[in-house]
Amino acid sequence: MYHGTPDIPGRCSFRHAFTLVETLVSLSVIAVLLSLLIPSLHSAREKMRTLKCASNVKSVVFEFQLFAEGLSEAGRGESDRLGASRFRIEDFQESLYGVDEFWRYGDVLQVEVSSADHLMTCPSAGAALTLIPGGPCEQSVGPFEDVSIALNMRLYRPVVRFRGERLLAPPGSAWMSPQSLNHPYAPLTIEVDGPGARSRGIDPFYIAPPVGQKDDPYADGRFWTPSTRHGGQTIVGFLGGHVLTSSHPATEHWDWSYSAETFGG
Repeated sequence: MYHGTPDIPGRCSFRHAFTLVETLVSLSVIAVLLSLLIPSLHSAREKMRTLKCASNVKSVVFEFQLFAEGLSEAGRGESDRLGASRFRIEDFQESLYGVDEFWRYGDVLQVEVSSADHLMTCPSAGAALTLIPGGPCEQSVGPFEDVSIALNMRLYRPVVRFRGERLLAPPGSAWMSPQSLNHPYAPLTIEVDGPGARSRGIDPFYIAPPVGQKDDPYADGRFWTPSTRHGGQTIVGFLGGHVLTSSHPATEHWDWSYSAETFGG
């Protein structure tokens, strides 16, 4: 049985509704809350990307340690011909990307990899890379502008003396060994500014800072294009397995002078 108060004839029934002023105030409060929340969400998202990038770099240096010791599941590729005590850094790089003799996609002629599922990409760069099976990275990975992680160029092309001049060793003429791990503070991998490298007419796969003597081929800084996409910070991975960030990586007290050796050198 209903026991509520019956409607009284002749009495108006009022229902409360939002006034225009109340609606505007509510919208203003929501706008203020969103203005406070959105930057926080953006900051949290960027922190997650930075952590993911650092994790990728950490994995790269771990893979290098396995490669240097001859423990990589994929082997050393063409460096296997050099014996257990030597390998080329470019073969390690190709193993990271999975190109040339390390191709792992069967008969697929090309594959696109995103920053979410490939070690050699940084999520903050926000671009995908296209991989094709054969050839070195310079021919199998692109577009160059979207390359976001590079290796230390001194491990690829050390400085050599030739007829009294200091020159860069030719590609493919340098080698490393398991003893490289005895230089824990030598950088192995550095975030790279792909577009900046291409604007200088150089490949973004290897970079090195302008340290050393004035006649050093790296002294003019041409090959130094680090990225500062993490709030002005660059993520660097070392032969010793650790990862650090720096806003001035070229001037840190790291072992930038360490380089690969040359055959016959």
